[in-house]
Amino acid sequence: MTESWSAIGVIPAAKSEAGIVRSSIHQSDQAEQFLYTGYSIELFADDAESYYANLSGNHPSVFVVCEQDEGDELCPLLVTLSYDEMASYIEVDTPVFDLPIPPSVYEWVEAWVLENYQPEQKKKRTRQKWADESWKPLRDPVGR
Repeated sequence: MTESWSAIGVIPAAKSEAGIVRSSIHQSDQAEQFLYTGYSIELFADDAESYYANLSGNHPSVFVVCEQDEGDELCPLLVTLSYDEMASYIEVDTPVFDLPIPPSVYEWVEAWVLENYQPEQKKKRTRQKWADESWKPLRDPVGR
């Protein structure tokens, strides 16, 4: 069913108490378009690095994770900005659509990441000595 279903955009809106609502917004002989409302994006401190990676990548995206309903049609399950969460769904063959992140959502997440994410400092590893100081080769290398 995914061949005939696609996500075409994300529209930021105020949080609604009505729950998930599906509305037909366009219908023709070839296709029908629906607007799903009621999804919200939540940000979690343990995903801050994933949001940072998303925002600093070439194509910052909103990920729409879908599932099949009883009628074998796809419908959105959740909306996320986390690369890690998106990847976990892709690993189990769940359909995920990546859509351009709306500017207002980008600004909101960027402000949250700047306030809540501190990249870990890279530490240079110290090299371990694998050979004992007293070790000496038993013979000279070939050609000496």
